[in-house]
Amino acid sequence: MRSAVYSLVKSTPPVLVYVIFLLLLALAIAPALRVVLFGLSLDDLLLLRCSVPV
Repeated sequence: MRSAVYSLVKSTPPVLVYVIFLLLLALAIAPALRVVLFGLSLDDLLLLRCSVPV
């Protein structure tokens, strides 16, 4: 089993690893990217206002 995993890791091209990493990174920061790309909406402002304790 271990040798099969090692051979799979050795045969995986580095570009594929970088693409998977970038996709996972984009998914992780998607909420922040949405605000940067599209700006704040009314729902975002209400969410920020209503989630802050007074």
